[in-house]
Formats: sequence, structure tokens, C-alpha cells
Amino acid sequence: MIYNILNSILLGNKIQSVQIRLDGDQKDFNFIELHKKKKSISIINRYSTKSFEDLITKLSKNKPVILSITGQGILSKKVKNEKGFQSKILFNADPNDFYWNEYIEEEEIYVSVARKDIIDKEIALFDKVQIPIIDFTVGPFISTSVKPLIEEDTIHTDTTTLYFEKESLLDFEQKKGQDVLEYVVGDEIIFNTDILGFASTLNYLYPNDKIISETSLIASRREEFRYKKAFNIVGVFTLSFFLVSLLLSYILLGNYQSAHHKIQVALGEQNVAYSKLVSLENDKENKEAILNQSGLSDSNFLSFYISKITKEVPDEINLKVLTVFPAKSKIKSEQRIYFENNVIEIEGYAQSNDQFSSWIKVLKTELWIKNLEIISFQRENRTNSFKIKLILKFDV
Repeated sequence: MIYNILNSILLGNKIQSVQIRLDGDQKDFNFIELHKKKKSISIINRYSTKSFEDLITKLSKNKPVILSITGQGILSKKVKNEKGFQSKILFNADPNDFYWNEYIEEEEIYVSVARKDIIDKEIALFDKVQIPIIDFTVGPFISTSVKPLIEEDTIHTDTTTLYFEKESLLDFEQKKGQDVLEYVVGDEIIFNTDILGFASTLNYLYPNDKIISETSLIASRREEFRYKKAFNIVGVFTLSFFLVSLLLSYILLGNYQSAHHKIQVALGEQNVAYSKLVSLENDKENKEAILNQSGLSDSNFLSFYISKITKEVPDEINLKVLTVFPAKSKIKSEQRIYFENNVIEIEGYAQSNDQFSSWIKVLKTELWIKNLEIISFQRENRTNSFKIKLILKFDV
């Protein structure tokens, strides 16, 4: 089964068949191309010509060709099925100098024979233009392979009429100038000018045990075609694999380069972020050092002043801003900050002058206040806004 599958792959499902009729210096070529699909065979192309040069323009070098050769130089006989029948046909000639095609019945043998040099000359024409010949037959008896598909008891080729009783060949008659006839085989219409080509292909695909033809030359040609086809398939596969691998390598390289670029960008961003982090850490350490030096980091120290100030605030006075140890100047980036370590600034609103004055008097009595300055006091709508400055005394 595996051999059949490989054979089908290597030989393909399309076969070209050429019927050659020899007539002195002239030749008639009838070409058909057949497509094998599962167990059916269909004709997909046909062509007739008297010119070999014209014929080869229709043939493909990548598809196998089967030849059917008839006409002048082909001897066809009906002899008794007995030992030594070949000598009765050739007399003193050497049988090895001839190609044989035989159709065997129980009592008779139908034989077509041709000198090898005649057939080899025709095959050489195809070899010269690299058209692969994988099989050939001589004479009309190959058409017996079509009989199971045709109801008629008579089959006409372009030069011969074969007479049957059921599927047994009874006799044949050679005739020249046959009219063009049609045979219906399944869904196909086959002309008598094509029937040998169709029959040769059918017998190649489904061999008939009654038909015996040349084997040694054909076997070597089939093997040669298989090896050549296998080499081409492997070559195409290898080239395709190389191109696909090259394409994948190119795509992967592009992806790797893109990923590398993204990693480089991310690494650059991380380096920038790390540099900023280091700068912020240094800035944090500097500011913590400043706070430690200024005493602002001592929560107990700050809470004392805040508690004292807010404890004595009357209900009619609202504090807006309380700044403990304000900066001496405007804070600028990358510059050291200097604080007034003995100053507290208070901003707010007072409902009446009397309440504000009373509160100021109370603050002045505090022992921790060295001096109290009223920076501003002015009327705004129905309230008075104020800003005062307390200078602290630490030796209490």
C-alpha cells in the first residue's frame, strides 16, 4: 500500500498518452491527457497533428508519457497458443531483435511485433527533447483492455477492427481509412483515433493479465522517471524549506531586534528613574539633616507651642495660618533652606478689636514669648484680619 501511494505521488495523477501511426515517411500523432481521480479516468485534453515539433509543444516534461505505435513496420498475427509460436511468425529471425505485444486467449494468441530499431528510433525522438516515456505498446491488441467498458462487440481503431464475443477476442481485421467513430465510456466520449492511447493508459494503471508486453526496458524507464521526479520533489522541498527557514530567521531576527530595542529603551528609562531616585534619596537625607539641625523634626517640641497658642484663642478669633519656624527666604531647588528657629507667625480673623487686644495681652504674659509684633491688622468686611509674629524665648 505504501509503495502504491509513493508510486502515485511520484508518477502523478495526470498521464499523457500519444498514439503514433507510422505510414512511410509520414506520421500521425494523436495525443490525449488523462486525469486519474480515485477509480475514475477522464480525458482533460486531446490533440491531433502530423508534426512532431507541433506535438511536443503540447506535452509537459513533468508528466509521464505512454506511447502506442501502430502502422507500417508493425506485424500483427493470430496464432495457436502453443510453445514456439514466435518462430512461426519470424521464421529465422532472432526474437530478441523485436519488441512483442501479446494478447493471450485460451486457444489463440494475438501477437504484434516490431523491430527494436524502429521503436527505439521513435522513443529516441522523445528522449532528445526530455519527454519521459514510461511505457509503450505496439499493435492494436492493447485495445482489448477497454472491452469491459464498451457494450459493442466490435472495436475499431484507426487501422484495425477487433471482433469479440462477450469479452473474448475472436478475430481482427486490418483496414485503412477508417471513419471517425465514437465510443461512450462512462461520462467520456472516446474516438477510435484515441482508443489505443486510452487503452494503453488503462492497462498501465490496471494491468490485464492477458496482455504481455515489453518489461525490461519499461521497468528501467519507470525507475528513471521516479528517481528524477523524486529528486525534483526533494529539491523543491529542500529549497522551500531553506526559503521558509530563511524567512523565519528574518522574522525572528526582526522580533529579537525589536525586543532588544524595547529592552534598551526600558533600561534607559529605569536608569533615569534610578538616577532620580538616588537624587531624591539624597535630597531627603539633606532635608532630614536640616530638620534635625533646626529642631523641627521634634514633634514634642512643636506640639508644645501649638498647644499653648491654640489653648488661649477666644471664640471670636479664628486662626487661618500658623507657621512655626518659617523659612528666612523663598525656598529654591538645590539650595540650602534656612529657618528662623525662634519665630512663629500667626494669621487669622477677629470679630472685635477688644477681643483681639485681650488675646494679645494674654499672649504677652506667656513666659516662652520673648516679644510679640503685630505685623498687620485691618478691617475686611465685618471682621478684622491680622498677622502677628512671636519671637520665642528658649531659656524658660
